[in-house]
Amino acid sequence: MSNLIQSLTSMIKPETIATLGRTFGVDTSKVEQAIGAAGPLLLGSVARTASAPGGADSILKSLPTDSDGILGSIGNIGSMIGSMMNAGGSGGILSSVFGAGSNAITARLSKATGFNVTPLLGMLAPAMMSLISKAVKRNGLDGAGLASLLTNEQKEFSNNPANANTMSLVDTAMAAGDNASAMISSYGDAWTKVTAGPAAVLYMVASADMSGPIGSVKEAKAANEALLAAAMAAEPTSLVAAAFSGGITKDQLTSLKTLAPNRESLLTVVRDSIAAVKAHSPTESKAFNDTLFSVATATANAAKEGGFLGIGGTLVSQDEQQALDTLKAAFA
Repeated sequence: MSNLIQSLTSMIKPETIATLGRTFGVDTSKVEQAIGAAGPLLLGSVARTASAPGGADSILKSLPTDSDGILGSIGNIGSMIGSMMNAGGSGGILSSVFGAGSNAITARLSKATGFNVTPLLGMLAPAMMSLISKAVKRNGLDGAGLASLLTNEQKEFSNNPANANTMSLVDTAMAAGDNASAMISSYGDAWTKVTAGPAAVLYMVASADMSGPIGSVKEAKAANEALLAAAMAAEPTSLVAAAFSGGITKDQLTSLKTLAPNRESLLTVVRDSIAAVKAHSPTESKAFNDTLFSVATATANAAKEGGFLGIGGTLVSQDEQQALDTLKAAFA
């Protein structure tokens, strides 16, 4: 086993795996399968970047300086679980490692293991980068040396017959990522409108009848869970999986603020997202529309409107129902 992969997997102790199994509600064998694939998946992605012109130097500039601090937090179960649960949309770090197809990669691995691996990969990705940083400092590597190290370790792992099953899963996930990247590229600037759709739907329904701080949190959580459930149920190579396996991310919310500076323009964003999918991926229009409406419905049903201290009130208010009806008309 290569040193970087072995170092990463050895950090996750049996008691930690048991805790992760309980957290995700799956058998520990599934957690072990995900962790086993995470190392070569992360290493292979970084090695691919390093082999491209200028890629190794770019990696050197992005490596963490406080590698010990990051690695130390992995060994603390409480800290680790907290990091995982807060990484619901770990889009930043995973996109930087896996590229534009990161959601498809995590969707493929999630499908194989039976649980959403995005938080887990969101925790392990910075740990892998920290291990690479330590190796660079320890060996005094420049860009060429880093590229050589990553390539050699990746080949060492993949050429070992004992790792055949793991590499089959890794290769399939990487292929899904490549296909998703090509699809995303074909959308051009319209892809931003597609990914902003769920956030626009959430805000459109939630702002129709404000629920207060607690209710708003419930609505946002319900919307995100509905989106993740739809992505988990979809084929890993589908548009829904490629776009939404990371849930509603900060990047999507930031894009929405630009696309919809006021509430009145939220419906325009939704319509634009529907039109973009219809133009570029017509066979996936229904699945996309169904996903958006599931987010809208989950938002509307998440918290009661009216009443006092949770007593009385209406689950779906008249204003929320009007927002749902408006969305139905947009999907027609």
